[in-house]
Amino acid sequence: MKLLHTSDWHVGKHLRGKSRIDEHRAVLAEIVEIVVAEAIDLVVVAGDLFDSATPTPESQELVYRTLLDLARSGAQVAVIAGNHDNARALRAVRPVFAGCGVQVVTHPTRPEEGGLFTFVAKDGAAVDLALLPFVSQRGIVTADDLMTAEAADHAVAYADRLRQVITSMCVGFHPEKVNVLATHAFVLGAQSGGGERPAHLVESYAIQAAAFPAGAGYVALGHLHRAQRMHGATSIHYCGSPLQLDFSEVMDRAKARC
Repeated sequence: MKLLHTSDWHVGKHLRGKSRIDEHRAVLAEIVEIVVAEAIDLVVVAGDLFDSATPTPESQELVYRTLLDLARSGAQVAVIAGNHDNARALRAVRPVFAGCGVQVVTHPTRPEEGGLFTFVAKDGAAVDLALLPFVSQRGIVTADDLMTAEAADHAVAYADRLRQVITSMCVGFHPEKVNVLATHAFVLGAQSGGGERPAHLVESYAIQAAAFPAGAGYVALGHLHRAQRMHGATSIHYCGSPLQLDFSEVMDRAKARC
């Protein structure tokens, strides 16, 4: 089974007032070409398709056309929302994309309710793909916790709860299948690339690599713009952004991982 892992497109990004749309058109077209040339079975887009929660029509057209082009290649396409994306807006177009062969998951969803996507690859391999979009701390830490607990306790609660969610998403993985988990999160110890939101790179939003079970054959991460492998019980990767998004990333190697 051939998988292409990409994330953090940040379409709509401006750099010192200059639009990056032409660069994004070129790099997304290149990703589609790779998917076609390599006969990819599964494309995972691990969040932050857009740079803003209010993308322009031009940005939306480019992202949506790219997703449809990826699906037309014959690959299965799965998308999760990142912290830059407007999850509600993506959820609104989810039924349209489902009819075109693109799976979109915007909120934490139980495996049996759409959080787990199953298909058979071209080589006959059975594939289970668990999809977990970005989870905000406010979705886990209650108002009562904020008033009565210490800030360090909030970080522990977030990490512990997210670990439980990941375990629940992967509980149905079978050793005879190809098992993939895609999520948009900050793993403790990972190196940021630049251009990420600092508020979502602190320990209060961090999880341990140990939270990813060995039963997941590959963990496709989004959120950080630097391509890197995390050490854990399985293969855990940030693919990085396909474009350097600000001047702090000029030495980074941008790529899609396949």
